[in-house]
Amino acid sequence: MDALRIIQLWNQVTVRVLDVRLKQAGTGGDLKQYRLPASAFLFVFQGQGELWVDEEVWLCDRFYVLHAGKGAQVTIRSQEALSVYIVLYKASLPASASYEFHRMMHESEPFLDNWGFPPVEPLAMLELLQTICGSWLQLDDGLTRLSVKGDFIRFVHAVLSERLFRPGELSLSEQVIRYLSRNYRKHISLEELARQLNYSQQYISRKCKEQTGLSPLDYVIRFRMEEAKNLLAGTMATQQEIATHVGYPDLMYFNRMFKKYTGITPGQYRKRYGQSVSDYARNRSQSSVVPSRSLRYPFHVSDIDYQFQWNEANRMTRATRSLYAVMLLCLTVMLTACAGPVNNGSATHSQVAVSASPTVTGAKASSGTKMVSTAFGDVEVPEHPQRIAAISYLGTVLALDVQPVAAESFLMSSPYLEGMLDVVTDVGDSLEKLLELNPDLIITHNPQPEVVEKYQKIAPTVSVPYNQFASIQDEMLYFGNLLDRREAAEQWNEQFEKEIADIRAKVKQAVPEGKTLSIMQEYDGNVSLFGPKSGRGGRLMYEIMGLKPPAAVPGYMLEESYYEFSLEKLSEYMGDYLILTTESSLESLQADPIWGSLGPVAHNRVFIWTENQSWYRDPIAVKSQINELTDWIIEVASR
Repeated sequence: MDALRIIQLWNQVTVRVLDVRLKQAGTGGDLKQYRLPASAFLFVFQGQGELWVDEEVWLCDRFYVLHAGKGAQVTIRSQEALSVYIVLYKASLPASASYEFHRMMHESEPFLDNWGFPPVEPLAMLELLQTICGSWLQLDDGLTRLSVKGDFIRFVHAVLSERLFRPGELSLSEQVIRYLSRNYRKHISLEELARQLNYSQQYISRKCKEQTGLSPLDYVIRFRMEEAKNLLAGTMATQQEIATHVGYPDLMYFNRMFKKYTGITPGQYRKRYGQSVSDYARNRSQSSVVPSRSLRYPFHVSDIDYQFQWNEANRMTRATRSLYAVMLLCLTVMLTACAGPVNNGSATHSQVAVSASPTVTGAKASSGTKMVSTAFGDVEVPEHPQRIAAISYLGTVLALDVQPVAAESFLMSSPYLEGMLDVVTDVGDSLEKLLELNPDLIITHNPQPEVVEKYQKIAPTVSVPYNQFASIQDEMLYFGNLLDRREAAEQWNEQFEKEIADIRAKVKQAVPEGKTLSIMQEYDGNVSLFGPKSGRGGRLMYEIMGLKPPAAVPGYMLEESYYEFSLEKLSEYMGDYLILTTESSLESLQADPIWGSLGPVAHNRVFIWTENQSWYRDPIAVKSQINELTDWIIEVASR
């Protein structure tokens, strides 16, 4: 099929990314006889090897792009370590497409073809795949998958551009400069760049200097400073915003580098050129960030060398954190002074071994504060917090009849909290918005010390990872003690235990002895199993109602929030009843050869709901879910 028809079909099809994987091959870790479940792009980098697809072989050296169709058998062999990105995708032609396109697909479907080539610009493709893989591993909020799809389309564009309209070979310097132009805002390591290109640092620097007169480090400074000049002259962005945008979170360091480059400070540059060149700066092409003249100051590697070394990256991070700490502390003091006397206490945080059940000790640390023993260390908090930021555990805080001042977007979108959030501000992940609200206590589940450290600059922060509570009652007691609502927590638990005792008795009477229940999620051909610590009905059905999973399910799978397993185990792990989170309908599942053969699906003993309904597991969500699931299990069991 010619290039024009391939491009036309790619523009017509609907594309879905099904899976993204990073595998290791070589040195005993050969990828052997892997049968592709869908069409795939493979991107091999570092070293030499053989890429076999069925009976055909391609030889790769350093970088290679390989496309293989669904059902193809892939084998990668190498005497040295190779890293391989695999992106599985599905491209389908809508029924509404014209007859001509359907005829083209029938005659020759390019998405099933096997081909490969060494890319001229491998780093651009590698960067896209790193982004795709990183996004794929994140918790999917809808937008994440959309981002993956967009980056995958850009990757396909880059691949097809080279395969169908192969340009001349780029020189090493051109590859380096193009890479730097796309990444100059990041902490770039010359060592990493050399490793990716499979050349020594000295060779890359020497060749660039010979061909361009500038070293890679010179180019990074030039890219950053020219972009900063454009932004100072053409926008109203603050100097801190501009400094961070071009790759210098440390404002003082940015000012020093800018003055060395231009001879004047950023403020002086804006005052001198802001009016006269603002329109020009707004309309400059991207290539204008590289001026034709040489640098205006003597270049010294020592001034910026720490930004190009991986082992020195944390030095700048620590300096940045210190700067943020001072800024946030000053702002907090100012806001506190304006708002009146608010005791924020003080917080300490140390990462220790995670305990099974965090506690609130209640021991007084100083006037108006108490010590809280958490899974990550002791934290000093207000005895009677008034302005709580529930970045996590929003439903639990509301169940205690406490109105938080702040929360994050995902929890606020819970269908179970409608009408309860009129005075709660959505701060997302913005520290600035959170700081403006002047909280005296922050609650999060984030276990990363660097994240908690940022929160602590604003207010005492309690970090409790999800799944750390043995029961929902323990969770209520913990936060009841933390928020000075112990009595409310005890009353909630007492009422809840009465309700579930009645529900458990009804379920026990209705469900025959020995019947089991599975709780799963199906998405894009992948299946996950959920245990008693999770949402999706796990906490409710196992912990509260006392139902049991199939005996064949290993105990370690139930100890996790969820556990992904292969379809081959689906029938083995299937119980008599099934609670399934999926976007599929019962009819479509029954029509599927695998799902339709399972007892609960075939005989309609399955409860189907969407992730937006099943994800939430806080006390308010559980109370809303329990009646619906109870009615379902009793009705199904009585058939």
